[in-house]
Amino acid sequence: MIRLKHLAIAAGAAALAAGSIAGPAQAQKYEFKMTSYVSAKGGFWNNYQQKFIDAVDLMTNGEVKIKGFSVGVIAGAFDGLKAVQKGTADISYNYPGYQVNDDPANGIFGGMVGGMPMEEFMHWYVGADGTKLLEDFRHKQMGLHPVLSGMGSTEFLLHSHKPVKTIADFKGMKIRTAGPWAEILKSLGASAVVLPGGEIYTALERRVIDANEFVTPATNIKMGFHKVAKYIIMPGLHSPSHMNEATFKLETWNKLPKQIRDQISAAGQLSAFQTAMAIGIQDLDAVEKLMAGRNTWITLDPAAQAKIEELGRSWSAEQAKAQKAKGNDWMERVSDSYWGFYSRYKKFGVYRHN
Repeated sequence: MIRLKHLAIAAGAAALAAGSIAGPAQAQKYEFKMTSYVSAKGGFWNNYQQKFIDAVDLMTNGEVKIKGFSVGVIAGAFDGLKAVQKGTADISYNYPGYQVNDDPANGIFGGMVGGMPMEEFMHWYVGADGTKLLEDFRHKQMGLHPVLSGMGSTEFLLHSHKPVKTIADFKGMKIRTAGPWAEILKSLGASAVVLPGGEIYTALERRVIDANEFVTPATNIKMGFHKVAKYIIMPGLHSPSHMNEATFKLETWNKLPKQIRDQISAAGQLSAFQTAMAIGIQDLDAVEKLMAGRNTWITLDPAAQAKIEELGRSWSAEQAKAQKAKGNDWMERVSDSYWGFYSRYKKFGVYRHN
């Protein structure tokens, strides 16, 4: 009897083991609410936010589900990071340039005036110091963790009611923008008007502003800026490239299993690449259509272009000095890395065909 009892127990254990092999334990599911700075389901959303949501679902094999919310549902366009800190959102799909007034280092990460075009910027951010710098910056300054989630290419400098070709032409203009360019415009005698994307068309149409910039040509054509402003000004030196981050509360991020964290990070790089490629093609299509239209195209003269790059570097240096005097060295660290990489790229990238 004892022997039979032991055999029964062993058989039961074997059956349980076989069952665990045949049918693996169900993976734990994670569900997150993500706030954004644009409306859901539009062209910008589909290029950026939706690509990140889908990439996370793919890379985690469905273990992580993200529900995205339009701007204003959970938080305003400029308040996503605060919503994550407060716990009203789990993730903020964020453009760093919107936080430039909190710390000017954000302006560098958002894409710098007169700075690196997308290819150079991606090399710095993904291959060099950019990712580590932003992670350390968010961890120590805000208790947040950023995940690269989108990369974008050069924008139009302006959709404008007035022709702009020289630095002097900026004087007296009211221009919708954000980030470091908003501050640099003041030195050119222009005034910056910071508006979320959804309010730009009406302001331009009613001539509350003289000109605007917002994202890349593919988004601009959908928003119809060319219909109400005659002039399209190039090149987009105010934003040669830009990035977006999907930002978690650091405490939440650290509680996730390492494999899930790695998968989400990989999903972020995948969606950033997908975004960059999709927008590049869409921008070409948009410019082709716009060039067949009635707008007048103006290219800034070489002296104006050189001046804007100079102003971008000067602004960075001035902000770094001012912040360091307050005991904050982040702007110096980020600025030195960014501009140092760009200078190195220009010097040793001479073999490239540009």
